[in-house]
Amino acid sequence: MKLTARFLALIALLALVASAPLAAQSTQPQKPPGTPAQPPSKQPGAPSGAPADQPPAPPVNPEEEAAWKAFSETKDPTLIVKLGEAFVEKYPSSRRKEIALTMLTQHYLNLQQMDKLFTVGEQVLLMNPNNLDVLTILCWTTARTTRPDAQDAVQRWDKAEKYGRHAVELLSSLPKPEQLTEEQFKKTRDEGLSMAHSGLGVVQFRREMYTAAATEFEQAIKLTANPDATDLYLHGVVLKATKRYADASEAFGRCSANPGPFQDSCKKEQAECKKLAETNLAPPKP
Repeated sequence: MKLTARFLALIALLALVASAPLAAQSTQPQKPPGTPAQPPSKQPGAPSGAPADQPPAPPVNPEEEAAWKAFSETKDPTLIVKLGEAFVEKYPSSRRKEIALTMLTQHYLNLQQMDKLFTVGEQVLLMNPNNLDVLTILCWTTARTTRPDAQDAVQRWDKAEKYGRHAVELLSSLPKPEQLTEEQFKKTRDEGLSMAHSGLGVVQFRREMYTAAATEFEQAIKLTANPDATDLYLHGVVLKATKRYADASEAFGRCSANPGPFQDSCKKEQAECKKLAETNLAPPKP
């Protein structure tokens, strides 16, 4: 599984949307990409107008601040993980723990350290079940890395669907932050929805629920300017499986226009589905 630049850009954008509403309610400096969404009443360092039961911000620890700066500003992928893991281990009660674990989840994906990704990602969701970054990552990666012959495949697909459905629910009702224009917000939200629908489409494909998979892949493709090659290919596969040959030919045509591992297969499938469409009556669309 190849991690694309589009996916990394999406995660940064999701983090901005999720954290933006908190900016006006916190006296702390603006958080870097990777900041998860949390209810404002739980934010450390809240201004004096916060509820009376809001605990005061902990005193600044210079060593912790230096460790955080080193972790959040380094560009070396391997060093990022090393510094992040050291930060969480040394400062387990830090107000930045969830942010640090979220960032680690992203970097584990970048480095293909999948066991760590799933362990830390689920730890984040225990802290904050509404963390959009992690919900999206876990939906997408769980769906794509679960082999059909794995003993726990059914359980893992159920988890992926749970993550994806919750991400779609949260993204669909997400308010627009003041810092973003309508166009920026729509693009950000739609990219997140696209990634969630992509994961859900793979889950339904693996379950051989092809009609449902076709609907998910259609959404995943429609909501992004740069559809994923796997989504384009599988969209054609599930349309063909439901005997929607004309639609499948069109889907494979879009797939064949994208250079990559599926291009040759998509060209052949496009031609085959075109012939099938000419000789078979199309079933009614769902």
